[in-house]
Amino acid sequence: MNSSSRRALIIVDVQNDFLPGGSLAVPHGAEVIPVINQLQPYYDVIVATQDWHPADHGSFAATHDMAPGATIELAGLPQVLWPTHCVQHTTGAALADDLDAYSIERIFTKGEDREVDSYSGFFDNGRRSSTGRASIAGDPCEARGTGLADYLREQQVDEVHVVGLATDYCVKYTALDAASLGFATTVIRDACRGVELHPGDVDRAVEEMRDAGVRVLDSRHILDDVEVLRPGKFLNLVARDGWEFVQRSNATGVVVIVAIRDNQILLVQQHRPPVGADVIELPAGLAGDLDDPYESALIAAQRELLEETGYVARKWRPLRTCCSSPGLTDEQLQYFLAEDLHPQHEGGGDETEQITHHWVDLDQLGRWLDHQQRQGRLVSNILFAGVQLAKDASSS
Repeated sequence: MNSSSRRALIIVDVQNDFLPGGSLAVPHGAEVIPVINQLQPYYDVIVATQDWHPADHGSFAATHDMAPGATIELAGLPQVLWPTHCVQHTTGAALADDLDAYSIERIFTKGEDREVDSYSGFFDNGRRSSTGRASIAGDPCEARGTGLADYLREQQVDEVHVVGLATDYCVKYTALDAASLGFATTVIRDACRGVELHPGDVDRAVEEMRDAGVRVLDSRHILDDVEVLRPGKFLNLVARDGWEFVQRSNATGVVVIVAIRDNQILLVQQHRPPVGADVIELPAGLAGDLDDPYESALIAAQRELLEETGYVARKWRPLRTCCSSPGLTDEQLQYFLAEDLHPQHEGGGDETEQITHHWVDLDQLGRWLDHQQRQGRLVSNILFAGVQLAKDASSS
């Protein structure tokens, strides 16, 4: 961001009805609030959007005597029917009490026209003009807006970051409209949560936003004052204090499993394209890279062990968190000791992987690895750290 540009934070629909206990509660919706509160000091302009529906809004299932989740046509557009929510002047429509609102300069209401819904903080869903006709594609200036775009331009904002509820609806459409209006647009993923009306909706929303040129980052890129040099689907090239390094863009952590049984260690072998060879390593994987971006490290470790090797462990113990390669990445590896192992299936990884596993005597590990290397396979250094951590654990 250059010295003349201004950056705005758009807080989308952090309202009581979308939080636990509300009529349309977003799963884990309250978890976005502390993240958003932390982010606020890093922005020049802070605004919020607010669903502000009449009691008989056309998107409400009760208006049509139908069940929530059904789809109808409303104002010529497909419309999901929702439980009654965020009705004007009700407690459910108010911004969350725990949200720091003192820095919010303006609140832009939306969804006030009963004949059309408004997911975006910029326009209603049909981008209707004042005549009621749909605006010309590519000419959003003709659409009936909330006033948010004009306000941001008046404040000389050229970059916006979008947070709030819900990733797969109002956050997505707000971000897409921001990008189409020419704002450099970023969604802070860990400051958002999704409805997931259908499994995979959040991931599909993220891909749609990325395809439209929206960056999707975690709050650490802002809080750590990291500059994103080149965003990627799985990795970002970033810089801090002039040092370029790599951060993952699709996960919240890395887990490594040291699985021990009868003085044997469980190793995996898989092809790694960056080195063009099969690599011998410990079972390992990413936390938060699948349907649940907020899964715990332990749950991720249990999932990866079963997926890669076919084993479940009844005893788990955290060992240590270590740097991976601190000159190349800020990635931290969380090691777990897994014991009392029982086979469930053959393992092998997901459909993109061809993983084989090996039980190796710890007393013969060095010789076994020498043999593997003579066969042209490589060995991950993470393996040796895991073995030492397991030895330390057994002696403590």
